[in-house]
Amino acid sequence: MTPIRSITFAVNTTKPGAQEAAEALAKIARDEGAEARIHTDYPLPSRALEGQDLCCAIGGDGTLLGVLSAALHSGAAVLGVNLGKLGFLATYTREQAAHDLPSLIRGRYTIDDRSVLRCAAADGGIVHGLNDVVIKETEGRGLIRLGVSSNGNTVSEYHCDGLIFATPTGSTAYNLSAGGPIIGPRVSAIAMTPICPHTLGNRSVIFDNSSRIEVSRGEPGPCPRIIVDGRDHFKGNDTFPIHITVAERKFRLMQNPDHSHFAIVRDKLNWGDPTIRKH
Repeated sequence: MTPIRSITFAVNTTKPGAQEAAEALAKIARDEGAEARIHTDYPLPSRALEGQDLCCAIGGDGTLLGVLSAALHSGAAVLGVNLGKLGFLATYTREQAAHDLPSLIRGRYTIDDRSVLRCAAADGGIVHGLNDVVIKETEGRGLIRLGVSSNGNTVSEYHCDGLIFATPTGSTAYNLSAGGPIIGPRVSAIAMTPICPHTLGNRSVIFDNSSRIEVSRGEPGPCPRIIVDGRDHFKGNDTFPIHITVAERKFRLMQNPDHSHFAIVRDKLNWGDPTIRKH
């Protein structure tokens, strides 16, 4: 792979030790001949990665999600260093990152091109999500009715607490907690999972990546919340219907060549025999 010449370290300063980790990794990068800079804004401004080969997000999965807009704008690859508890995206520990960074800079890495959701509101607003788009009842309101169609064909009307639309990357996040399926990261699909549906027959649906999904409100009243990668968007009553599709641009996630997605899944979810979780 192409050697790395410029790196931005995006730091979540609320994580203990994150600043120190960034400074130590930046020194390693400079010693290897790469340009290195440290950025503490969160989320990262959309133009912050222009001209950069790599963004190293230090904190956890949430920190990595905060660099999505800048990474899509610039095309820079992203490497996640996990200082938290769960790390499906930020898979490197601080120690592993320090050990592997020299070889990564020299070109020993792989890139996983991850699907991204594009969520467009009726008022013209557009936002992208690496994990999921969640349409949820306004706090304390109770069940809501949402109509869903795909490519102009009705799927169903849902009476539920909300709907989750997840990428394969996001299938191990809220989607998994709501009973949705785990999808391999290279599968081209969108998972739709109802949150506490009123009808037992309302189960997860998997759409192919060419689907144009429309979600409409099934009743008057306060506008449901639209949450993309954990952040509220499109507040107001003129946002529906919304359209969800797979974006043209991919999120470029840098991994060690020896990385195994399901080794991470087994470890994080405590699957199977603990003696084989690392293999």
